[in-house]
Amino acid sequence: MLGDISDVYRCEGAAEIVGFDVAFSGPFVMRRHLESLSFYLSSTECLVEGEGSGVVLASSTPLSLWGGVDPDRGEIIDRHHPLCGEGIAGRALVIPHGRGSCTGSVVLLEAIHAGQAPAVIVLNRVDDIIALGAIVAEEVLSLAVPIVVLDDARFAMAQAAHLITLHRGRRLVLSGPRLAGLASVTAGGELGHEPAPAIAANDGFPLSPADRRCLDGENGPTAQAAMRIVLRMARLQGALGLLDVTRVHVDGCIYTGPAGLEFAERLAGWGGTVGISAPSDPASIPGASTRLIELSRRLGASPVSTAEPSGEHPPWPWLLGLCIAVTGRAPALPDGRPGSDLPFGG
Repeated sequence: MLGDISDVYRCEGAAEIVGFDVAFSGPFVMRRHLESLSFYLSSTECLVEGEGSGVVLASSTPLSLWGGVDPDRGEIIDRHHPLCGEGIAGRALVIPHGRGSCTGSVVLLEAIHAGQAPAVIVLNRVDDIIALGAIVAEEVLSLAVPIVVLDDARFAMAQAAHLITLHRGRRLVLSGPRLAGLASVTAGGELGHEPAPAIAANDGFPLSPADRRCLDGENGPTAQAAMRIVLRMARLQGALGLLDVTRVHVDGCIYTGPAGLEFAERLAGWGGTVGISAPSDPASIPGASTRLIELSRRLGASPVSTAEPSGEHPPWPWLLGLCIAVTGRAPALPDGRPGSDLPFGG
């Protein structure tokens, strides 16, 4: 009979659990082997690159960040989700994908800004909403949370792991006792291919001379950051290139916390302006909304009601829509439509 476990000591390949044995009135040490699997990811499997390590928090149920996560506390608050009440800060969050409103991207941005975001996010399919929040955090706020996408087999391994670590160079390491036996599938527990070289943001993607000048910073830091965000989202959406747009309805321009406000303030503070017609619909907390309206006007956007016509294209999520308005360029999907088919609104 074992009493309370007093501590857990982890070292490479093993865990030592130290406690007190009630039956024999003495301490005990139980050593359990931790299997480890590692493999290199391709550039397309890393939606946002970087490094991070955390204890796994896994679910097979998609998670809505908007209304499902409190970004200030880093806690899942969706009462209908299996992980309700769990903290995500510093964890390896393993979920198939997100769901719900595009405002979820701003919620992730807020959690990253508050230091309450996961250390790494592991998905089973590309999720534009989750990726957008992390991409904006990296490009505008210089804060990074890596996001990877795994196929079904590797995603199942990630769900079974206890600890997930993503190293520089796209090396992903999964460890935990539930992986026992899986490591023997391949020699040394190594899976996958050799690490691919880092790929530039515009590598293999058709860009106009004007796009390249914008990426090089010739149009200023606001346009440069906005173009990088538009381009990274276009690549994730499988766009064939970028297309010109003359009007953008920036949807869901809602105050969710200081990070979203800082995003708009930095774009405005860098001296950027929108280059096309850009109606937006700031909402939520009155005082903060007033500031968003001021920043929208400073950037050249025109605050409108969501009931007003949106123009030639459907609305874009706020974080992406503002960047499209600055650059006048949007992802072009294979069927010729602009890449704006994300869930909208609050």
